[in-house]
Amino acid sequence: MRYTLKLRDIVIGWSDLSHRDPAARLARGEFRRGLGYELVEPIFVLRPVDPAAPGYDEMAQRYRRARDILQLSLHTDDGALVDTSRIDIRTGAAEGSLVIEVAIVDSNFWTEAG
Repeated sequence: MRYTLKLRDIVIGWSDLSHRDPAARLARGEFRRGLGYELVEPIFVLRPVDPAAPGYDEMAQRYRRARDILQLSLHTDDGALVDTSRIDIRTGAAEGSLVIEVAIVDSNFWTEAG
């Protein structure tokens, strides 16, 4: 199933969220940019990656605040809202690729065939 990430009514991108960890309630997958991705990209660039870097905690707090203010939403193919607690986008292994990781609260997500 394809899931659509939105900023209000603007499509940010899509993913099939093919990698799922029900125990941790996390899903991730390749992220395909939509036309609206440029609106949120500056926030996801703030995400610190090295916990050993000086100022990591402060940078991580700044990133989380900015990310949460976006109030991104995840939707199924039929437009139903998927209840989430966190949505992160990061650089993938292949050059130019992106990965989305979502903390899914919605119980229906974990029972569907995905």
